[in-house]
Amino acid sequence: TLDAGYDSAAAFVAARLRALGIAPAGDSGGYFQHYTVISSRLDTARAGGQVAGGRALRYGEDFVVQSFLQPGRHAGPVVYVSHGIRAPGAGIDPYRGLEIRGAWLLVDGGTGLPPGTTREDLGRPGVDWFTVSDEAKRLGALGILTLPSEGMLRGWNSFRNRVPVGRDLTPAVGRAYAAYPLPRVTLSAGTAAALAAGTPLATALADTTAPSPSPFALDRELTIDLVAETTTYRPYNVVGLVEGSDPARAGEWISVASHLDGAVGRAVTPEGDSIYNAADDNASGSAVDLSVAEALMRGPRPARSVLLIWDSGEEIGLWGSRHLAYNASERIVAHFNNDMLGRTRAPGTEIEAEADLAGPMEVWVSGPSVLSTVMERALERVRREHDWVTLTPKHDAPGVSFFYPRTDAAPFMEMGIPVIQFFTGLHADYHRQGDESTKLDIPKMTGAARMIYAILWHLAEDPERPRWDRPVPAELPFVVPKR
Repeated sequence: TLDAGYDSAAAFVAARLRALGIAPAGDSGGYFQHYTVISSRLDTARAGGQVAGGRALRYGEDFVVQSFLQPGRHAGPVVYVSHGIRAPGAGIDPYRGLEIRGAWLLVDGGTGLPPGTTREDLGRPGVDWFTVSDEAKRLGALGILTLPSEGMLRGWNSFRNRVPVGRDLTPAVGRAYAAYPLPRVTLSAGTAAALAAGTPLATALADTTAPSPSPFALDRELTIDLVAETTTYRPYNVVGLVEGSDPARAGEWISVASHLDGAVGRAVTPEGDSIYNAADDNASGSAVDLSVAEALMRGPRPARSVLLIWDSGEEIGLWGSRHLAYNASERIVAHFNNDMLGRTRAPGTEIEAEADLAGPMEVWVSGPSVLSTVMERALERVRREHDWVTLTPKHDAPGVSFFYPRTDAAPFMEMGIPVIQFFTGLHADYHRQGDESTKLDIPKMTGAARMIYAILWHLAEDPERPRWDRPVPAELPFVVPKR
């Protein structure tokens, strides 16, 4: 996203859109839609802190930072919240009766679970139970302080030599793959003891066999100064708009997206290959979207407008889709996401890494059956009338990561926009140098483009506006969609 390779790909897509006569939908009458990312690199030599009334704290000796976004001084009272897990159905709430807003949350190290419980006991994370990270955000805490576990103390030197970097959209929007906004700090044993001195927690720290005390507010404040070098970036999506033919429905946009960036690494294969081509992930989806764009311009315009998106930053944190979903959601009524559409599992294969690949002329599809009656109607009509590829429902459940949050469709779902996703599965070349164009199944990609265009056409022509009306649980993991 932040290199010349992306710029070259974006320029190619923009040139194709211009040649097709597709209207630009980016900044200042162009095809590029910029957004802001701020990156902060912690200056560990200057970072420090203090327990009120005590000595100054030094980074690496007295504390280390696990993650942060906002540099500056972070000062406030400290509240001990034990394991930090809130599970309403199980009657577990370590925050009850405590003033959390503006306070540091001090949490146990180790497993992070209530004593005597397992994850299975608690149920679905983000629906039935919530971590200290989620509760800190929800309740307006200042940040999180973690007591050192034995494992953390054993690896302290490796953590103290690490230089944390915080990087995300500004303003930060969305939940899926967003960087955690609050500072997360691990205390040394000495700092933890100094902070807990004279409190019920001191006994538990001195004797690891002693039970943890009930949550309570400590009668002291902690200051952590996060000094950082900050850099501002301006990544961009490529966007074009095909105006709808019906004035009454042209303001209802259907977005069709693929991420244009690829995962880049530094490894070199034994054969000397250091190039991460990203042919399937996601040149395949990007090429399919260009084919759909061309089909839209060759035929009659559909009633609803179509917003064509090639987004950036997917491999880093869904940057482009988070920015777009949270800034254009009032117009977008349905969203298509095309990601990794070019690989096929050979019949009879027993290669473990290819077990999840779709078969010959087969593409996985998810979304409509559990989200939208209107979208499913368009999907089923095309499945009945055309056989360019077989569209097989897969990942249609909120607990599956490829449904949510592991795709660029996630931010649109958070905004209550029904989605349809197309995917052919993971393989051994995923995020590796072996993701070469010679391995793509071009006939499958061609068939997928035709099916996607046909579904898009019927959806854009449907007299009924697409809506999220299906009985997916009201909550996705950690998110209540804005339906």
